[in-house]
Amino acid sequence: MNKLFYPLFVGLALLNIASCKKNNSAVEKSTNPSGFVTFSTISNSDTISTYYIRSSNNTFKIPVGITNVSDKDRIIQFTYTSATAIRGQQFTAPTSIVIPAGKALDSLTISGMFSGYTAPGRIDTLKISITGGDVPVNPIKNNYIVYLRKYCEVIAAQMTGDYTNTVDYYGGQASSQGPYTATVTNWVSTGPTTATAYIINLGFTSDNGWGPFPPTAPAANPGIQVTFDWTNPAAFKATIASQPYFNDGSGISKISATTGTFSSCDNSITLPCSVLYAGNGKTYVTTTVLKR
Repeated sequence: MNKLFYPLFVGLALLNIASCKKNNSAVEKSTNPSGFVTFSTISNSDTISTYYIRSSNNTFKIPVGITNVSDKDRIIQFTYTSATAIRGQQFTAPTSIVIPAGKALDSLTISGMFSGYTAPGRIDTLKISITGGDVPVNPIKNNYIVYLRKYCEVIAAQMTGDYTNTVDYYGGQASSQGPYTATVTNWVSTGPTTATAYIINLGFTSDNGWGPFPPTAPAANPGIQVTFDWTNPAAFKATIASQPYFNDGSGISKISATTGTFSSCDNSITLPCSVLYAGNGKTYVTTTVLKR
């Protein structure tokens, strides 16, 4: 009887020890997870981005990674710093996220507030920092910079029509003949982010010795052809090719090729212009700003 009991006792004891080691290993793994948390980007230079906030409420996601996997949920904490953007007015974002057990990668989601950007061209700098939680912070990539700016879709119906507050600038000074009305018409889409149109009465003022244009002048009918390109969301371009400008009886004056800018948020177009006037052979430089 004793001979049979002894091996059985030893076997149970060994099984119990193995079970304890296994349980202790699980406890160590869940209560003392090793590794660091960081913004999961390829390089340090990738920790700077621009977030274009659209009326469609698009969000901006930043990958957050931990260098190991744990069998328990882990909390990652964040802080937000900006000289101009206010949380709850220009953007919303959580102060912490939970990376679930079994995962080492998740995302921090930033939601821009389209209504918080009323000033044309406003850009806010937002610094996001990993500041704590259940995992030590990697000091190398624990900060992320996001530039927040409003993006307005380019819609033909909103870009065409009369710009009743158009002003010509000569040497930086506004013309005494304005504001006046210039018109954008004949908008034709040429691609997903390009289009052509005509501007009627561009440079309508007479500060340079010509104008208003007669109805038969190229500047008035059908107008000056312009190409709009918004492929780069940070730089909307309006381009004029060299073309006939007008004829006031002294010959055909020409406008040189030039590239300006436009905004679909406030419906404005800015075009620096250089005109070779047939009347005296001189070149005149102006900047025309079309506004509603």
